[in-house]
Amino acid sequence: MPQPNQAFERKAPSLHKLFYPDSVAVVGASPEVKGDRFPFFQALLKSGFSGRLYPVNPNYPEVAGHKAFSRVQAIPEPIDLAIITLRAPQVPPIVADCVQKGVRFAVIFSSGFTEGGHPELEEEIKALASGGITRLIGPNCIGPYCPESGLTFILEEKPLEPGNVGFVSQSGGHSITYKTLAGSRGVFFNKILSLGNQCDLTIQEVLRYYAEDPRVRVICAYVEQAKGGHEFSQTLREVARKKPLIVMKGGATEVGARAAFSHTGALASYSRVWGKAIHQLGAIPVNDLEEMADAAFSCLTIELPRGPRVGIVVVGGGSSVEMTDVCARNFLEVPLLGKEAQEKLAEIIPEANTSCKNPVDLGFMGFVPPIYHQSILFTAADPNIDVILLYQITEYFQQFTPHVDWPEKMAVEMAKVRQEIGKPLLIVIPPLEQDKLEFITKRQALVQRLRRNGIPVFPTIDRAAKVIYRLQRYRRFLHPEA
Repeated sequence: MPQPNQAFERKAPSLHKLFYPDSVAVVGASPEVKGDRFPFFQALLKSGFSGRLYPVNPNYPEVAGHKAFSRVQAIPEPIDLAIITLRAPQVPPIVADCVQKGVRFAVIFSSGFTEGGHPELEEEIKALASGGITRLIGPNCIGPYCPESGLTFILEEKPLEPGNVGFVSQSGGHSITYKTLAGSRGVFFNKILSLGNQCDLTIQEVLRYYAEDPRVRVICAYVEQAKGGHEFSQTLREVARKKPLIVMKGGATEVGARAAFSHTGALASYSRVWGKAIHQLGAIPVNDLEEMADAAFSCLTIELPRGPRVGIVVVGGGSSVEMTDVCARNFLEVPLLGKEAQEKLAEIIPEANTSCKNPVDLGFMGFVPPIYHQSILFTAADPNIDVILLYQITEYFQQFTPHVDWPEKMAVEMAKVRQEIGKPLLIVIPPLEQDKLEFITKRQALVQRLRRNGIPVFPTIDRAAKVIYRLQRYRRFLHPEA
């Protein structure tokens, strides 16, 4: 089983066995996959978990070919992780059993605690765990996902290859949704932890662990309740100093706060100033999982923009105006290019239906690869520009160059540009055509190839502009003197 390096293990041993357990007991494991509980035991078998698995269920002699035990204490070996899938009223004696056994971590999948109107049950399991070494995750959660160790909360053949992102979420559903959504956009995970109600282990503990984990480069968090007030704020600031920390707040509105309480029992504070406060602490606030995936991919692939000044290269006057407006609404600048850049552009593009000022509107010259390439280089070389934003309507490529493999040609060309310009490059490719499958397939092939080459691609100008604004602001947090 892969192990973190020894220096990291010495610095942050507390959560190591949660993600890299040598042994897992699934309490409530059953030969039958029932609709009221997730088949963790079968999922771990399919995922190739390399540790020892123990089903715990007094009603069966074995589960999936493994001897079943009547209780956790009956297992003859130490247990690092227990996953409890029984109904809420049955959980307290199981927690007591885990504490007496000396289980390191107990994930409580069961719901029906504070969020279900039974805070006394949650207080009971907290009290039971307080007398031993067992740390509780949950209740009302789906626990850890770690491709390196084979831990999973999804019934799939094998987890994806491990990536460089760590995600912690109070929502189990968002853990699964974000893993799927982000994976389709080129963002892959080293670790995910669903925490539910946070009756014991808190988000800030996980954030601190991720901050020291050498395998995690970018950290994402979905938060409904920020327990520990000052400690939570201090943790965000400390973690953001070390790695990009992208935070989505659930329950940030009055009605959302009400929904959060019924979801995880979180007394969520709704506030219009949440995003501003998160910015000041150095974290990157986002409004939804799409924006979180946008920010995560960009943090992994591009240098943080040095400022808010955007150089736009586009085909079409209307698009150039729209891009300028959207950038301005997102507190970005679209400055005029300097004299040298404008003169160089004027030498390669005609005057009719074009502009060399910024936005750089190439007109039909945008379909001539050498001119398109050189125009981006001239724009990026201007010292007044911090980041390059392109707008590519791929329907035009299909219309004007139907016999060219434009997805491959464009991907190769943009990979060269990315290496040459020395500044962040982002591309907007709007999905205009929604009905013609052949064309949709070609467009998606281009998007995937660009992402494999480390180029962030967005379906809307607004999403690209939000990423630029947030990342350049994060850079200012890291380098306030710049």
